[in-house]
Amino acid sequence: MSVTGRCNFHKGIGIPYDAVYHLLDGTRKIDTKRDREDGNYYHDENIRGYGRGGPDHEVQEINRMELQLGELSPAVRDLRTMIDFCCIWRYDYPERVHQICRAIGGSGDTLGRCHYQVGTDKRDELAAYALAMQKWLGMKGSEKTVSAGGRALQEKIDERVFSMLGEREGLKELLVERTLIGLCARHIDCSFFGSDGSGKPVEVFPSHALNPGRDWHERMRMLESEIQGKLGGRSYDFLCEVGGAEPPCHFKFIRRLEILVGSIGCLSWRGYLPPKDSKVSGRRELTQRYLAALQAYWADESAVDARGEDDQYRSLKEALFNDLGEPELHKRWLIASLWKNIKNQTLYQAFTMKHWVDFVQIVRRHVPSQ
Repeated sequence: MSVTGRCNFHKGIGIPYDAVYHLLDGTRKIDTKRDREDGNYYHDENIRGYGRGGPDHEVQEINRMELQLGELSPAVRDLRTMIDFCCIWRYDYPERVHQICRAIGGSGDTLGRCHYQVGTDKRDELAAYALAMQKWLGMKGSEKTVSAGGRALQEKIDERVFSMLGEREGLKELLVERTLIGLCARHIDCSFFGSDGSGKPVEVFPSHALNPGRDWHERMRMLESEIQGKLGGRSYDFLCEVGGAEPPCHFKFIRRLEILVGSIGCLSWRGYLPPKDSKVSGRRELTQRYLAALQAYWADESAVDARGEDDQYRSLKEALFNDLGEPELHKRWLIASLWKNIKNQTLYQAFTMKHWVDFVQIVRRHVPSQ
């Protein structure tokens, strides 16, 4: 593994947040007493402006709080950066909101992953799907030893994949191998920012579910040509990108992979749909409860009469407020920024890291290769 900079994944230390501080610089601060620009910027780049006319009064209020804080410590700036990493389209949302609140309250670690970055647990899950397809195909190498900790997951996914695919036959085998190569070719970035606080190694490599082999491009072309010869126009759906156009961090990636595998099993596109679970349904309603609870904290409404609140909302608010502790100004500013980030994503249907290309290049400089 080759890494640069101050990160040390073997000690649970990721890329330092200060590597991307500048990507949050947005509106220039004004010294109202001297009526001049003071050379500093508010941390509002990713929460302000989306083509709307007129000022954004919510961002203005957030910036007023930041101005009262004066110079921010590196620890607070790290926390502010974590907040812009909170993407509501990730597989680990809304749990991520609780992790951020614990970090702000001082009882959690600062480990954070942004869009396209996934935890090693997700990488291992995708590897289990790849290995299950290998086993179904009877391919050499499918006898790969799985750790004791991952054996239960592997057995569960083996059973699911074999059940969806059914009996082996020629056309299915072509489609499954092509799907397997497509999955293994997807890059899986398990690197992270901050620290997990444990000092234990985080195995961010390998960066693929399984090794697709050096000749995978040629093999995929051959498979696709043969599939098109057998299926004609019906092949279009089966040759879609594995997991859809979304990256592996997207909350629907696994479901779309299973839709593809299930369709192959009955040789009819969407002829089998895996049942939905709570991670891919009801997210909008859930997000509205989180927004209400976060707003109550940054607006310092802890003493507001709770009568009339439903049990789910009351329980959520209590959990978040307990994690955060007393509503000090810097905490209220951080939570207001988190609230605005999540609210913007619900309104504009997009992850809000605006300087995304710069972000990716920074990550690559710290984690250039395996």
